[in-house]
Amino acid sequence: MVSLREPRTPGRLKVFLLAGEASGDAYGAELIRRLKSTCEVRGWELEAVGWGGDLMEAEGMRLLTHLNQTSFMGFWEVVTHLRTILANLRRAQEDVVREAPDVLLTVDFPGFNLRLAEALRKRDHQALRVQWVAPQVWAWKAGRSAQLARDFDAVAPILPFEKPVLTGANVNVWECGHPLLDLLPTNEDAERPVALALLPGSRAQELKHHLGPTVQAAVLGAAQGRWNLEDVVVAGAPGRTLDDYAVATKAGLKVVFGQTHELLLRAQRAWVASGTATLEAALLDTPHVVLYRTSELTYQLAKRLAKVEFIGLPNLLLGRGLVPELIQRDLTPEALLAATQDDLQGQREGFAELREALGGRGASARLADRLLAAFGEA
Repeated sequence: MVSLREPRTPGRLKVFLLAGEASGDAYGAELIRRLKSTCEVRGWELEAVGWGGDLMEAEGMRLLTHLNQTSFMGFWEVVTHLRTILANLRRAQEDVVREAPDVLLTVDFPGFNLRLAEALRKRDHQALRVQWVAPQVWAWKAGRSAQLARDFDAVAPILPFEKPVLTGANVNVWECGHPLLDLLPTNEDAERPVALALLPGSRAQELKHHLGPTVQAAVLGAAQGRWNLEDVVVAGAPGRTLDDYAVATKAGLKVVFGQTHELLLRAQRAWVASGTATLEAALLDTPHVVLYRTSELTYQLAKRLAKVEFIGLPNLLLGRGLVPELIQRDLTPEALLAATQDDLQGQREGFAELREALGGRGASARLADRLLAAFGEA
């Protein structure tokens, strides 16, 4: 339970949000919308400030640092950028202390956010600390459960099997549901004129490892008559420019920005980098292949530490290999084409199971209600 508290300024709730990835930016933006509505009903003013991306800023958050400056993925990548990451961590602490928010709401991005929460606890900072999207303690680093219980006032997990793992470690769990369901368009009777959508990821490292093989495979598939290149579209990630996708444009592929959900909804099939986008594809009923490649050192370390059989969220949630996965050296143009089947109905039947397991919409609104309830309104 979270003890009731008063905002620093009566009638005004100040929330510091921190998201380090594109998915967190989308979740944070929706939460800001819901918080504004909830505060308005109470007759309160909301002030949102923090670290995030374009979507959070568009919803009125005073942006202090853009997520493009903070997102590093993989063991080796973290090591090579360690000085920058430590400097970011110190700056984040200073920003939170200076801004003196009532709430610190950290979104996903666990390697960074857990360290930030620990540092603020040691400084006896009084903001309500809430982590939205639990670290994957069921996959690796089980000790993080104890850190969550010690350094956060509450944790809002988004996957249905996470609650018992966290409560068993004395974490105060706010069960709100999966925020992705609030962001997706409906997929009923959607026409699918796009033969193939490429989602190579949003980070620079992901584009480096994924864009080349997927573009080569798309070109090879067109040469084999499986689709026309004009019907293959690449999803440009937030904060990236067309120059980041030069490999694709030189091959004649179209790149679209800010339309990832619409692209998945219109695509017959997709090749998707491991991460939230795999679940987005499943919930939008788009058959796909999961792909992932990183530095060899990062891969070998992850292979030894991870306790899971799959990396794609649809497969993890269903507990079986519904969606093909091509990892590291297995990610080749030829393997991508071999894994891309013309019979797509089997995947779609599994996706219906996923939608039922995740429940309905409203996660962001429920989280907003929980945050306001911590300040005196049930």
